[in-house]
Amino acid sequence: MKYAIIADIHSNLEALNVVAQAVRDADDVICLGDIVGYGPNPNECVEIVDKLKCTAIAGNHDMASIGKLDPVYFNREAREAIEWTAKVLNDPSVKYLGSLTEHQMIHDFEMVHGSLRDPFVEYISNIQEGAATIELMKKNLLFVGHLHIPLVIVKEKDGNFDGWQLNDGDVVELSKFDKIIINVGAVGQPRDMDNRASYGIYDTEAKTVEIKRVSYNIPAVQEKMRKVGLPDFLVERLSYGR
Repeated sequence: MKYAIIADIHSNLEALNVVAQAVRDADDVICLGDIVGYGPNPNECVEIVDKLKCTAIAGNHDMASIGKLDPVYFNREAREAIEWTAKVLNDPSVKYLGSLTEHQMIHDFEMVHGSLRDPFVEYISNIQEGAATIELMKKNLLFVGHLHIPLVIVKEKDGNFDGWQLNDGDVVELSKFDKIIINVGAVGQPRDMDNRASYGIYDTEAKTVEIKRVSYNIPAVQEKMRKVGLPDFLVERLSYGR
């Protein structure tokens, strides 16, 4: 079975459409949260995720946009985007986002947006942060989002921990490790200096996770963001993937 793993769409319809087309042959699609926030098409993105029948969990931007999480710790631009998103979300989108849970276990893996210690706030960006969550894992494989950078943190069979960033085409062979955390990167707002949309393919038979990148029409998204008055910083960062 092949799962397409997507995360951090952030209301970027152009990126989501390209990724949805790229993963059309997957057996199932997993969404790790933050469907909305930052970008100009929150309702359209929620509708696509819903129609894809994704198994999805909530992200911090999803919850903040419907009033279930205080955005006090968000930076100024993120708060401005959340405020705009909250105003334009329609009733079906609010209902869908409100139905999402913060953690799920499926097949032989589990999923959370941030970390198992704090699903909405904590980032797993290094070995120390990863090791703390690994000790809480009930499955051997955990998919996370939130960081917008593809990476893997592992507990090796000898008990040591390791981690590294993942690039386009990199394959993680799961059988080599005792426990594994994988971030497949962001569909709608990459932050690893590669502006292409990022996602992962988990092959349960081969026991591998592969990172894939696809280009999309960034200027079209930026034009829509400017038109609705989203912060310039959020508009420009899409060009650089940072």
